Amino acid sequence: MEAEVDKLELMFQKAESDLDYIQYRLEYEIKTNHPDSASETESHSVARTGVQWHDHGSL
Repeated sequence: MEAEVDKLELMFQKAESDLDYIQYRLEYEIKTNHPDSASETESHSVARTGVQWHDHGSL
């Protein structure tokens, strides 16, 4: 069972990393292709609450 939990943990970590990269790319594209609206976008940016990983030990 612990192996399955470890595998799920890695999958969630990768998903979070992928989402961080997508957010970075979107922000870069907006700043690069729409510099006049970059400051407006920053004030209305997507909430960065994200999914926080909480280590609950062995389940």
